[in-house]
Amino acid sequence: MSRSFEPRTIWGTGGNFPTLESTAPPPRPQLFVKNTHSVIGDDESLHLSGDIAQRVVCEGELAIVIGTECRRLTSADEARAVIAGYTVANDVTARDLQDVDAHWSRAKGLDGFCPLGAGLVAPVDAPDWDEAIIRTRVDGQTIQHTPVSAAFVGAEELVVWASQQFTLHPGDVFLLGTPDYLPPGREDAAVLRPGSVVEIDIAGIGSLRTPVRGDSG
Repeated sequence: MSRSFEPRTIWGTGGNFPTLESTAPPPRPQLFVKNTHSVIGDDESLHLSGDIAQRVVCEGELAIVIGTECRRLTSADEARAVIAGYTVANDVTARDLQDVDAHWSRAKGLDGFCPLGAGLVAPVDAPDWDEAIIRTRVDGQTIQHTPVSAAFVGAEELVVWASQQFTLHPGDVFLLGTPDYLPPGREDAAVLRPGSVVEIDIAGIGSLRTPVRGDSG
């Protein structure tokens, strides 16, 4: 299925959901960039290269796609007016690279490390965020199950804040951040291996499937 939008700049958000280790929000949204070469589509394979990263995990997230150029928004209503729609994302991360690098560009920006849904749900059709449960499964096992509303900084609030820092353009994508794993604080089940299949769905938004392959196929 072809994507209904062309990603321009992809912004991830760190530390935006409570975890076992941290239940307090950061003083401000922690943004980082995932390059567009990391984008793959629904049902496209994620290739793991063992000579680059050994501990790769999946992170189910809501993605917010900007549809109108904007700057210095002041309200959620203004944010909804410039949002083209919402979709499902997987912020794939190499934890071993994240641990040794001073920044996250490599750990989160390798080829295939940003599966994105194809279709968009317009703000007018979006569900109540309390009911929009992010559910991530690896090989059928549920490892995340949390409402979007649990985020410290909500989708529209994040867009407002970002627009006050820099101009937003059509095709810019914001990933809202990822919930803690089940059981809380344990991500072992999120570690991906060749043959794994990741399925992420957000109620009222859509689903995203990503099979994983290794160097041999």
